[in-house]
Amino acid sequence: MSSPTENAMSSLRGAPEGDGPDAVGTATATATTTTTATATTTATATTTATVDSPPTEEATAHQGSGEQEATHEDEGIIEVEDEGNDSGYDTTGTSCQTSLNSSVFLFNHEHGHRYHRKTDALLPNDEKEQERLDLQHEIFRLLLEGELCSTPIEETGWKILDIGTGTGIWPIDVGDAHPSATIFGIDESPIQPTWVPPNVQFEIDDVNKPWLQKPNSIDFVHVRTMAGCIADWPTMLREAYKVLKPGGRIEVADIVWNFDCQDGSLLPDSKAKYWADTFHVLAQSHFHVDFAPSPSMAGWLADAGFEVEDPLIKVVPVGPWPKNRKLKEIGHYFLAQMLEGGMENYSMMLFTKAGWDPIEVHALLGHVRKEITNPAIHAFTRAWFLRGTKPMPGGT
Repeated sequence: MSSPTENAMSSLRGAPEGDGPDAVGTATATATTTTTATATTTATATTTATVDSPPTEEATAHQGSGEQEATHEDEGIIEVEDEGNDSGYDTTGTSCQTSLNSSVFLFNHEHGHRYHRKTDALLPNDEKEQERLDLQHEIFRLLLEGELCSTPIEETGWKILDIGTGTGIWPIDVGDAHPSATIFGIDESPIQPTWVPPNVQFEIDDVNKPWLQKPNSIDFVHVRTMAGCIADWPTMLREAYKVLKPGGRIEVADIVWNFDCQDGSLLPDSKAKYWADTFHVLAQSHFHVDFAPSPSMAGWLADAGFEVEDPLIKVVPVGPWPKNRKLKEIGHYFLAQMLEGGMENYSMMLFTKAGWDPIEVHALLGHVRKEITNPAIHAFTRAWFLRGTKPMPGGT
């Protein structure tokens, strides 16, 4: 069976192969927003972060009931590609699907996009968004040197939950790579393929409600790019803790949509920065949704009872401007997914429900596109990988 990743990448072949070195250091960062969700705090976490990103001015990250403090090490400057070499800027099995009630196929259509039937859905689930999600999957594989997650998957018949599975590309790839595992992809929208590996199943469910899995029945919970989709992260993480076996693992991965720059080429009053800042403010003030939960995640994991590993943070260039071939390729795909619907998909419903006129939103996005496709602007953001383990009885 051909990999869904191969299908998703067919229109974007030709990006340079990555082979650049990774730098390792210690770091923390600050969320530009704070979540409105609360939880009873019973633990504190002090961790250091493994980072592939350059230095930042951000200094602290709230960790549930504790404060995470660390300092960035100087990992060097990201070299910029020579002018004239920025070609990447040309970017403009068996059926295991759960039997579904017809009501789950009811969708809302606004702003030229299809949305989940829930009235509070801020992100679309149409074909354009599905293509973007599959492209985003490839970005994570590039960040992890081809791996599907930063947590090693053991070949011991693991039962795996993929929370917010989207198109199902992650469980399908895991099912192909790990035949002994059984993977359950959970999502509210029935947009997954029908023909999948025999060890992959999809279930339509709302992960913001109590989970249906039996306690102590799952080996690994994988949560990726669910920022803005979880109403209460501490509560959701407690559900994950409940269903995991003792010794079970959890990984929460996301890309924080904030823009940084080392050389001053992205001005403080840039439209890209304004768009990102406004996006987070509107999400918090109007919808009480946190689109930047990653810096707080280690504390929430500790509060839920997990033994928390050091965060892994990797740089994500916005565009193929780096000289380093690996970073150039990552930047090529990240820019492509932004231009192919990422900014619009994240913005239209949120901004217009907050009172913006659609014409104003499109005008702002036009300015942002002009900036991020300018090879003289060297912006980047970061991907976070947070991991924890459910302790064995007696702490062994």
